[in-house]
Parts: sequence; C-alpha cells; structure tokens
Amino acid sequence: MKNNPIVIVEDDQEDCELLVNSFKQIGVLNEFRCFENPIPALTYLANTSETPFIIISDINMPKMNGLAFKKVINEDASLRKRKIPFVFLSTLKENNLLKSAFNLSIQGYFKKPNDIKSLREIAAAIIAYWTKSSFNLHEHE
Repeated sequence: MKNNPIVIVEDDQEDCELLVNSFKQIGVLNEFRCFENPIPALTYLANTSETPFIIISDINMPKMNGLAFKKVINEDASLRKRKIPFVFLSTLKENNLLKSAFNLSIQGYFKKPNDIKSLREIAAAIIAYWTKSSFNLHEHE
C-alpha cells in the first residue's frame, strides 16, 4: 500500500482519535488527515497534491452532512476524476440513509461499533479490501 493519507471526516474528535488509533494498532503506517466537518475537508481535497488512500466520513455532522459532502465530490469534476474510495462510518443505519448513500456511489457503509475491538475489525476490513482489491486506483496512477 502506498503511503497515501487516510482522510477522516468526523465531528466527534474522540471518535476520530479512536479510529486513527485503531488503524495504527493494526499496523497502518499512513498519515491521517482528520476534519471536524466536510467544509475544511473539501478545501483540503481541492488544494492538495496528495491522493488520499480513502475517505472515511460520518453522516450526521454540523454545517454539512456526509451525504451532501459525497454529493459535492461527485459533482466536482476534478475531485470525481481522482476516484478516491469513500466509505461511511456512522451510528446511523436506517434503510433510507443506506439507499441514499449507495445512490451516491460510495464504496462502503459501516455502523460505528460501541467497542474498540469491533472498530479495529472494521479498520482492518477497510484496509484489507482496498489494499487487495484489483480496483485499487492508486496502483494505476
């Protein structure tokens, strides 16, 4: 896996830290870019030369929710062209949200667990899939 940064968009700083620590505990050496809402994340994405390994976003956030965030990415030709994998990690898991999320062409939707072990398992699943996937876009740059 290239050392592309992992972007986490999460309004709860403690949840962001738990997720970063979960990735580190399973041996992920990537840098992390944490944003408390999508607005600074979009600024980062628009201005960085880095290609994130993946974007992991909450759904329910202030200023802009995760669905609107993904929609902005989809509608911005330069961001869409970068084909950054996008998954939701949220406490919300309602059928209408799942349908809306997958209609935005996300690559995954995970329910936030209540324990660290389960969070590490989700982090491991995300990394395993995107490092082994033949559709790993970062290897084709």
